[in-house]
Amino acid sequence: MGRTTRALALAAMLAVAACSGNAAPSSDVTSTVLPAASSDTSSTSAGPSTAPSPSTPPTASPSASPTASPSPTPKPTPVPTPSCTSGMLTGKVTGWQGASGSQIATVKLTNASSATCNLRGTPRLQLVDAGGHILIDSQTQGASGLPHVSPGDKTWPLVPSGWVTTMVQVSNYCGATTPVLPTTIGFYLPSNGGRLVAAAGPGGSVPPCYGSPGDPGSIAMNGWAG
Repeated sequence: MGRTTRALALAAMLAVAACSGNAAPSSDVTSTVLPAASSDTSSTSAGPSTAPSPSTPPTASPSASPTASPSPTPKPTPVPTPSCTSGMLTGKVTGWQGASGSQIATVKLTNASSATCNLRGTPRLQLVDAGGHILIDSQTQGASGLPHVSPGDKTWPLVPSGWVTTMVQVSNYCGATTPVLPTTIGFYLPSNGGRLVAAAGPGGSVPPCYGSPGDPGSIAMNGWAG
């Protein structure tokens, strides 16, 4: 074989080799496709993936509100009945009678106000003449002659126009003042009730003096009666 022939044969071999390198792979060759690296470790299925929506906290269904109990009607605070004062009462001597050198006056006190009041206890007593002179005063007899309320004293509720009576005995007037007749009875009511002078009635006089000149005399009452 000549040099020319060998050169042609070598060129033909190179052409065949080039064609073999560009040939498509045979169908019986299995190609392995590696999955692409991904930060998502979950497997993806075909088609677009749907991202989960944010979780919404369950809304508490409104429960039926309890029926409110009606508020109790407040009861009015009872107002205590006040003590009777001299401005609420009127007084009148309804009669006099003599007894063993003493004079006894029957006196009626009436509630002339529009409100009920309570009369309780023993007042300070005075024998008063028509000129306003105090002839005998129970305060000269010590604590028993001052206005006071004792534990056992009865309470007398006086409604408007309600009344009570008492009998007041005066004895031994030895004062220097010549009385202006008729005489009557004055009261200083307990519980700071003030002074009340009853209207004079018929027959008001003074008891005789059985002591020494200037003796204070005595005056007392026998309690209230309805």
